[in-house]
Formats: sequence, structure tokens, C-alpha cells
Amino acid sequence: MAAAVASLAVPWVALRTLLLRSWHSSAASSSAWAEDLLHHMDRRDTWDRFYLKNRASGPQHFDWFFSYEDASGLLLSTLQGLSSGETRILDVGCGTSAFGLRLYQDSPHQLHVSCLDFSPVALDSLRQLLQDSPPPRHPLSCLCCRLADATDLKNTFESDSFHLVLDKGTCDTLLRCPQGPGKAKQLVAECLRVLKPRGRILQLSDEDPDARVPFLEQAGGGNVTVTEIGCINGICYYGYTLGQRLLDSTDSREQSPEGKGLDDLA
Repeated sequence: MAAAVASLAVPWVALRTLLLRSWHSSAASSSAWAEDLLHHMDRRDTWDRFYLKNRASGPQHFDWFFSYEDASGLLLSTLQGLSSGETRILDVGCGTSAFGLRLYQDSPHQLHVSCLDFSPVALDSLRQLLQDSPPPRHPLSCLCCRLADATDLKNTFESDSFHLVLDKGTCDTLLRCPQGPGKAKQLVAECLRVLKPRGRILQLSDEDPDARVPFLEQAGGGNVTVTEIGCINGICYYGYTLGQRLLDSTDSREQSPEGKGLDDLA
């Protein structure tokens, strides 16, 4: 797993530059703050301070990696076929990203979007942005903001709750924290738990597939597929789609009565 963490270090300069641009203060204090955030990205108080400063001139979206437009095609195509009725989406570690809000606005299908973050400051800003945004394309779509830690959702959401879980950079943040892969695996496990049986997780990341795919499989994900989103500002970004791991025929036979496979019981 050391390879997974090491591969994440390359885009760090780009993230630091983005954070500095969002800071409304002197160059010295900006640099010191950016370094503090980069080393404490798993802490709620760090992000509370960031979002307080970032909304000094009013609520605004903050999207690292890339914008909604860069991945809108992948997002909307992922929604296809997930549900014939209302599609339930969870955006974990949403911050003030435009992704959940824009999906809610743009999708022609009925959506129920839950934007989740552990920073109350971020969610307050997102609620204000929602109030000022245009109505959704589908008149029955809705969006709500939920305060919780994405690595522990047991008191927030039941199992089998969502058709799609969206993760843009949250897993990457945890991989960079002191607990590293352990915390990130907790996140993936919780995302898999709240998925409906045929639901999907979509992770948007700058990590190379050679590192991310084995990590997702070790964390319990099944049928991992990779889509290259493109190179933006010299950095390649990917979409990783995965679901709950299905039992193979051997596992099914071992867990069915009298050693019989599921097909034998039909």
C-alpha cells in the first residue's frame, strides 16, 4: 500500500496552488495555512477554518481536481440504468463542491441527492448556494445536506439506501492523512454498506489505476472499472466505478443449505 500513498504525492503541488488561490490573506499566511491543511486534511476543525475563510466574500463553490463540466458526461451516463424511478445519490465529503448540486439541477431523471460532510460550516454555505440556485430539471428531484463522518454512517443511513455514491477526492484525502489506508478502507466499506445491491460507487481521483484498483479490491469492492476523464493542467484524472462484491459459484455453494448451490435450489 506504500505505492498507493506515494503515487498520490505527485499532484500535491497543484492542490497546494489551488488552496492558495482560495485564501484571502497575505502570501505568508496563505502559505502557512495551506501547509497546515495539507497535513491535517482528516480533521474537521481544519476544514471549518478553510470554509470560514473561503466564504469571507459570500458563499462560493470550491472544487479541487476539476470542475463539474469536466466530468458531467461520466456522471450522467453513470446514472443511466441505476433506477427506473427515483435515484438516490450520496455525495460523501461534499464540502461546497458544485457536483451534487449540479447533478440535482441537470439530471432529467428524478433524483434524491444527499450531500454529506463533517464540516457544519461547509454545509451552511452549501445550503445558501442551494437557495440561490435554479430549480432542478426534474420537478420532483430534491437535495438535502447531512452532517456526518463518511467513515461511520451507521447512525445516519441504513444499509441498501443508495443507488450511487459519489466520492470526489474524499478517499484521496484520507489516504494522505496519518492513518492512511486504514481510514480510507473504512470509507469504502461504509460506501459499500449503504449501496443498494446493484448500486455503484463512483470515485473521482488523480491516483493511477495501478495503485487505486488493487486498493479498492482489497477494501471490498467488486467489478472495478476505470474511465480516464482526461489530463487537466498536466494531471491525469480517472473515474473508478465499483459495486458490492458478488459471491462466486464456490462461495454460493458453501453458504447454501447442504452444500447446494443457489441454482440447485430453484
